[in-house]
Amino acid sequence: MIGFTSLEIAVLAAICDGQVPSLSALLDSAEVTERENTGHGFYTSFSVDHEQPPVPISNRLLDGLIAHMSDMGEGMIMGFILWLEDGYPDCLEGFQYSDNQGNTVDLKTYDLTVLAFTHVERR
Repeated sequence: MIGFTSLEIAVLAAICDGQVPSLSALLDSAEVTERENTGHGFYTSFSVDHEQPPVPISNRLLDGLIAHMSDMGEGMIMGFILWLEDGYPDCLEGFQYSDNQGNTVDLKTYDLTVLAFTHVERR
């Protein structure tokens, strides 16, 4: 996986855990093409090797993961969705829920490449 942050790598690995083995193989070939910071979250677009077969999953998205963030307010968690197009993963979406006080942060003031987290888990 070329160009992914440590948070993105941990999330993608957790998404692959227990999924179809071909998803992991496709993500091993992934290369980041764009990262958009929306302020509330981000979209990381990437390309994968289309010479490999697509993932035999009928859903357009895989979700259900959260990351416990350590630099965005006490108790802050972020959720994640892996988007697929025709069976090929092509975008990871990250978004904030809130911290313990119900606050969110402006991610435009953060360097997305170094967001700190303690762990990733399924909801």
